[in-house]
Amino acid sequence: MTKDENITLIQDEIKRQIAEGKRKAEQAAVSKQTVDSSEKQSASMRPPERQPLTLIPYTVVKALSLLDNIYETRLFGWTLAKAQSVLKLYNKDLSEINIEHSMDMTKVTIPARLLLNEGDKNYSQVIKSFSLATKKIEYEKDNRLYHLNIIAFPILVKDGRRSLISYVIHNDFWHALLDFSKGYRLFSLDTFMKLQSKYSVIMYLLCTQQSAPKSYMVETLKTLLGCDCCKAYDRGANLFARVIDPAREELKAKAPWFFEYTAQKEGRRHKYTTVVITPVLNDKYAMQDNEITATAAKLRLRLDESVMHYLTEKFAMTTKECERIEPLLQKLGDHVAQLAKLEEIRHRTLSGRVKNPAGYLVRTLQNMYK
Repeated sequence: MTKDENITLIQDEIKRQIAEGKRKAEQAAVSKQTVDSSEKQSASMRPPERQPLTLIPYTVVKALSLLDNIYETRLFGWTLAKAQSVLKLYNKDLSEINIEHSMDMTKVTIPARLLLNEGDKNYSQVIKSFSLATKKIEYEKDNRLYHLNIIAFPILVKDGRRSLISYVIHNDFWHALLDFSKGYRLFSLDTFMKLQSKYSVIMYLLCTQQSAPKSYMVETLKTLLGCDCCKAYDRGANLFARVIDPAREELKAKAPWFFEYTAQKEGRRHKYTTVVITPVLNDKYAMQDNEITATAAKLRLRLDESVMHYLTEKFAMTTKECERIEPLLQKLGDHVAQLAKLEEIRHRTLSGRVKNPAGYLVRTLQNMYK
């Protein structure tokens, strides 16, 4: 089975899961509410617009904490979506975003209006996205550690009545946007683009991946949010008043998930030390969230027991290492196809020249889908 056929099979299954999630959500909505007006009843039965879903590699998630404003965040988001549309992971029409690949660089041209809120005509604000050129990420591939600029050489071009932003990204960063071997997060790009604060964006990503309350050290949460270097947030009260509470309120108004939290103090000075974040399903978007949940359930891959046993016994891999390569193994097909490929790769390691069979397996799978 070819790579394209594997991707098509996964896409078809995802669509089926989404349709099933919508059907169950509609049934739940009808059984819960009795609508007086026939007009309201028809409106409640009408399925909401589907939110296109995007995967964000864990390597790239870390970059969100580096961003300084929502214009950087949106430029970053559209770049991610365009990269993933090539692999049909994001199927919304992005034809107006143009890409040109060369040997080492990829040039991207995007309409400036995509960085603005609907109805906003203040194009001078999009210049704030250019500071994204000062941000870098670390990316490891094939035993090489890259320190890559997210974008480079941004230009605002006025083409008649249109304004375009043109910039280049290194091809290795393009690969990083498509590398799910180190884990990933699933989110709605439409929600991502509606949010006005980078703190809301990061908290949204956290909430979509939690199924239960989770405890964070205050300093860890500050690092995740990218405000650990700001002295104003040394006081926990400032962190909650200026960062956490506004993010919670914005998610409650716009996103399928928001959160509640409790903060704990310790020591003589009663300093905040830990925060427990509890994700909450937003009733306003419950049906849309069922689509997200159904898709997430499909994409949170679970290896067959026979495959897990083979990896742990023949390649001496830990459970965590197995989980990291789940997305790559899934592309091979069902567990029978996965076992066949694993046996083929293991046979090559028996020559005696391979010192690290687990590492060889990971590199081989990664090279198959470059």
